Amino acid sequence: MRILQILHTNQRGGIETLSTTVERGLTAHGFHVDTVHMFSSTGLGASRKVFEAARFAIRLLKDDHDAIIAYQATASVLTGICGFLRGCRHRIVHQTAVPSETAWPVRLADKIVGTLGLYTKNIANTLCTQREFSHYPASYRRSLIVIVHGLDVPRVGRDRHDTRQRFGIPQQRKAILNVGRVSAQKNQSLLVDALSLVDDAVLVVGGYGEDADTAALMNRAKSLGVADRLLVTGPLARADTLDLYRACDLFVFPSTWETFGLAAAEAAMAGIPMLVSDLAVLREVLASKQSPVTFLPLNDADTWAAAIRTTLAAPSPPDLLAEFSEEIRTRLSVETMIGHYVELLRPNAADARIVS
Repeated sequence: MRILQILHTNQRGGIETLSTTVERGLTAHGFHVDTVHMFSSTGLGASRKVFEAARFAIRLLKDDHDAIIAYQATASVLTGICGFLRGCRHRIVHQTAVPSETAWPVRLADKIVGTLGLYTKNIANTLCTQREFSHYPASYRRSLIVIVHGLDVPRVGRDRHDTRQRFGIPQQRKAILNVGRVSAQKNQSLLVDALSLVDDAVLVVGGYGEDADTAALMNRAKSLGVADRLLVTGPLARADTLDLYRACDLFVFPSTWETFGLAAAEAAMAGIPMLVSDLAVLREVLASKQSPVTFLPLNDADTWAAAIRTTLAAPSPPDLLAEFSEEIRTRLSVETMIGHYVELLRPNAADARIVS
């Protein structure tokens, strides 16, 4: 079976991590997977996006893959419509943003396409995300299923000293790590505010950002006198991200919303102390009998600063972090996730290994 995966752009992040993992897993099960990008770059204007989306729709109508897997809203809408019109049997889409954070024209289009039954499967990655669609029509929710993300176990790469040297992180300073694109959703401005209240620590933001967003973050740091303690790495290969988990002392994740929080799950697997936003979805993904994770309120820099100081001074015991890491690794198994995708594509496959 030939599968076409569609992403909006080639920006590195959680969606790329997921699609890469799915491609590798399905390839191991004998599928042929092609992954393409719908838009030529990030930051396109509205008219250019419409033009490129229309051109991609024409491509989809001529496409001959047996299945299409789309990961973002516009790609999902086109997958439902164009895939249906050309008779593609498997039209699988993902909900990678909550409805309230999706532009209303695309949100409306997704609702109409899903309600018409043009998606064969509509994947939410958590129960929390699935509940975001509870007010949608029953015909929309009929194809909505939950497949929890699976993540590869972090592998040992560069050691702490070499990674710090490579990224210019002072060897003797405590390092606070955030992973994610520079954006209002990821809320790095809160971390800059908190950094101004924490002495002698460095904040590393591992991820890309539009020029305007990155400039705004740096200007905020300059106004607070902490620009010399802020490092924005730009786009990172996954191996570099995993190295940074080991090279830093604390992971911080103040997102205003998430559908899953892949970076937080990776940090948990890496066994680094964690402070995260008190979001229901993060409590679901990071649930544990004895969780070392501290959940903090949104947009309270004083509280975040106090928690950062406390955790840097007295981090969770290594044995608790190791136990938590193993629990998350087991629960977020790549094999389990890929088994669900295989079952969607080969409903009666003996090798699907589905775990409910």
